[in-house]
Amino acid sequence: MINRYSSGARRVGVVALAVSGVFALGAGSAHAKGGTAKPPQGSTAPWVVSTLPTPSGFGTPAGSVPAADLHGFDDTGYLEHATVDAPSASCSNPGGTAVINGQTITIPCNMIVQMPANTLTWSDVVNGASVIDGFVTGKLLNAVGGGALEYAPYEFNAIGNIVGDKQIAGLIYMSQQSLNSGTGTIKSIDYANESLTLTSGAVLKINDPKGRFGAGSQVDARFSVDDANPTIHAGTGYPMCIPRTDPTVQDDPLCPQQNRPNRVSVTVGGSTVTATTCRNFSQAGVVPPAGSGELTPPPAGQKYCSQYVMAAPPADATTAMPLNGSHVQPDARQQAPFEVGDFISYSGTLMQDSTGNDFVSAHTIEANLGIYTQPGKQPSYVAIGEFGVGSADPAATAVNGAAQESQDRIFLEAETTDFKTPVDIYYEDVNPANGTTVNRWVTPAEMTGEAATAQWPQGGGITTANTGAQPQRDRLRATKAPIGLLSQPTRTVRVVARSLCAPNPPSLDANGSPNFAGPRTAVDNCLDKAAESANLRANGLMPGQYIAPTFEFIFPENVRPGDVAVPNDLWHLPFIANGEGNGVGPESPSPW
Repeated sequence: MINRYSSGARRVGVVALAVSGVFALGAGSAHAKGGTAKPPQGSTAPWVVSTLPTPSGFGTPAGSVPAADLHGFDDTGYLEHATVDAPSASCSNPGGTAVINGQTITIPCNMIVQMPANTLTWSDVVNGASVIDGFVTGKLLNAVGGGALEYAPYEFNAIGNIVGDKQIAGLIYMSQQSLNSGTGTIKSIDYANESLTLTSGAVLKINDPKGRFGAGSQVDARFSVDDANPTIHAGTGYPMCIPRTDPTVQDDPLCPQQNRPNRVSVTVGGSTVTATTCRNFSQAGVVPPAGSGELTPPPAGQKYCSQYVMAAPPADATTAMPLNGSHVQPDARQQAPFEVGDFISYSGTLMQDSTGNDFVSAHTIEANLGIYTQPGKQPSYVAIGEFGVGSADPAATAVNGAAQESQDRIFLEAETTDFKTPVDIYYEDVNPANGTTVNRWVTPAEMTGEAATAQWPQGGGITTANTGAQPQRDRLRATKAPIGLLSQPTRTVRVVARSLCAPNPPSLDANGSPNFAGPRTAVDNCLDKAAESANLRANGLMPGQYIAPTFEFIFPENVRPGDVAVPNDLWHLPFIANGEGNGVGPESPSPW
């Protein structure tokens, strides 16, 4: 398992993203009005990252083909059969083959597969908890742990190039059912079995091998949660959990009842006390966003607050939250428990337990709750939703001679518990020699339109949570980003709240590539420190940031229908062309 890539949504589609008072947004904020940040028209990149060179020798090594015979493919189907090559001295992460729609796809050595909320080598996927072979739709075929069974075949999406008569994958995304999702209201919670039953009758169990969001249960670790990011979260990205004990009997300190304030008494530490009120933006000392207005109290008959702002906790991890009079305050250093009556959406794998009952093994759950943290303070939390990046091919003509359309572009949506503080996007560049990373800032003012302010003299960042109709939503949409800012797109991106770490220009070498040999920048050092165990919160999560793999790379397209199909320029993705360290080298055979 390649643990560094815990993704998301989010990883699912994920892979998870946090000044007291009000700060001036500055004149540049006008570009973010309407709830979406965009590059100012005609803006020029403040630094230019070089594009990786196009291979000079198509047709070599022997067995390859001339560039004119290179064409892209993006195929999805049920995985009918899979093989894994034997490890060798030259390839410790072997590839193999996959069959979908009756066609065989070559899986290169060093292929990394993106699951809904997990990232694995090809051999870990195929040699996992169940045998991936001989699927028939609608049959119970895949025996996994604890006597459980998985329904249905696996969906398999391969993106690569047709090299002569051979299809070679460069990117693989895999799911049991990518559209297997649902919504509903929690009817009951079985704390002993860590399951949620909805009023619809659906039963959910969190697939959580490390016990990040509950006691810890799993039947197939390949389809588990992202244990480094909150894929189990509220609508603001705040991490959620199922208590490990029945709270009416014993409170769970990692999933405390005090984090779900209500209008009645609660039991905390064996004592019954009055809970906090639903603390709103004004009570937190900040002016509500003009686009959304103030938070509202729960409707009559609803027990728990559905919108509230947590006070800033003590800086260390152990000091108890102070009482607010006789009220117990929520603690932003811990997760918030699900409660009966919560409306949730979920994604996961449909399974059947040993007694013949169906359940969903969930890797992603979002509760319809607006849980915010004190603006400008840590901990705060971020979650990444949908996003995609362009491959940044600068050529108007593809290597096979066809005219192509390609532009530097990016779109991203993130959720934040701190609506006042800007967030920034970073490409996570990986040193292919040793796997170390540097963080490349891609949201300067030229990308988002945010001018420098007294508080943030570097400008840039995304502030749409404070200017749009949704006070938790940070959006960026750049259909034509400044040229050179997004070159060498990375496998993973990181979204960071500025109250955790402030950005700085990236360090580039003489060739315009990420500088792995030079000293680490201030933001690299800051994020390294934030990842230290002493600074983790909410049962081991990294507050104020979220790291997720890219589920959508936007490759060039033909200009004229009828031309030969242009190839996917996978050679411009450094993690494929150069490898990503930790024993994961370049893909071989290369998907071109």
